[in-house]
Amino acid sequence: MTAHPMPQPGYNGLREPVATLPSSAYFDPDHYRRELKSIWYRNWLYVGRAAEIARPFSYKTFEIGDQNVLILRDEDGPLRAFHNTCRHRGSTLCREASGRLTSKLIVCPYHNWSYDLKGQLRRAPSMALPEGFDPKAYPLYEVALHDWRGFVFVNLAGKDAAPFATSFDRGAGRLDPWPLESLVVGHTFLTTIKCNWKVFWENYSECYHCPRVHPELCRLVPLYQQAVLSYSDTPDWQPQQPDDDGRPRVATGLQTWTMDGRSTLPVLPGLNESDIASGVSFASFTASMFVVAHPDYVRSVRVLPLGPESIELVVDWLLLPDTANDCAGEFERLFAVGRLLLEQDGRVCELNQQGLRSRRHEHGILVPQEYALWDFHQWLRAKLNRDRTEVPGRSINKGDACL
Repeated sequence: MTAHPMPQPGYNGLREPVATLPSSAYFDPDHYRRELKSIWYRNWLYVGRAAEIARPFSYKTFEIGDQNVLILRDEDGPLRAFHNTCRHRGSTLCREASGRLTSKLIVCPYHNWSYDLKGQLRRAPSMALPEGFDPKAYPLYEVALHDWRGFVFVNLAGKDAAPFATSFDRGAGRLDPWPLESLVVGHTFLTTIKCNWKVFWENYSECYHCPRVHPELCRLVPLYQQAVLSYSDTPDWQPQQPDDDGRPRVATGLQTWTMDGRSTLPVLPGLNESDIASGVSFASFTASMFVVAHPDYVRSVRVLPLGPESIELVVDWLLLPDTANDCAGEFERLFAVGRLLLEQDGRVCELNQQGLRSRRHEHGILVPQEYALWDFHQWLRAKLNRDRTEVPGRSINKGDACL
């Protein structure tokens, strides 16, 4: 299966053939609706930077599946989120994708029921209201919100939302030195890919494809030429060595992820020599967003399913405010490699999606360096089967190929 022996514990014990999810899980409309209900409507979802809603009374809306969320800035400063639905008869409240309220009230465009910015019903104009009608009983439906270092997340589960800290992997701590709160969006790239959201997330979770699909990236990061993401997956790794043992992630003499590995941007403040030498650090928020941090800039990628076989990606390059103003002419050169990687990934993800529809292909096989996909599949199974006690085993059998 691999060109070198499998070290321990780098491959996470994935030493025998393991089935992927069933192919139908990537295109079946009923399964997609199940995922919306069990995952996307119950997990923390990245919606954008807090700076997009910086002024009091400003707002933006966010759609996931058939749900629409209103995120706004209270006049007192805090961000709040609600279902974009009036309590009267369910009309949409704010019709634009973003804007600024013209008063201190959110006014329904249908019958003028009005709510304050904390979601409380303040006015229900009518010739008469039902006897005993209590406005306090009809606030807007609350959506949980968390501002993590300038990145805004919402959770449609509201008061029942899981703690925010459960939504990201241990890599989030690696970004502590980066001044994420102070960064602004210098450049945005938006694209759609004709694939299931899981196809894209699986592609992000492995570098098995890197030597063939990303030759430019492999020149920047020689480790990826070995088709692995981690030093602990290479033949020279020893069990007593941590994976992050200070070895750079960019080639000798290079600085960052640009086409030539060089940058004219200043190094972000707060980084130590190890952070700079590494060249890149990652943090993942399964499965809504991931962050790629470099010494000179940060890139965030939001993943949003549009249907069973389509996703939208919103990619933001984050810079210090002065850098964003002074270096705008350099953006095309500096950020070209990030767009190229997404275009390359988009092509193979679409090919993957097309092939999954073969009537003969019930499920695929994972090889050892795809152990992160196994972890993702187990995460997915746990979310979908949260009321069941059994989780499919690792060997290829009927149970393993089912959700």
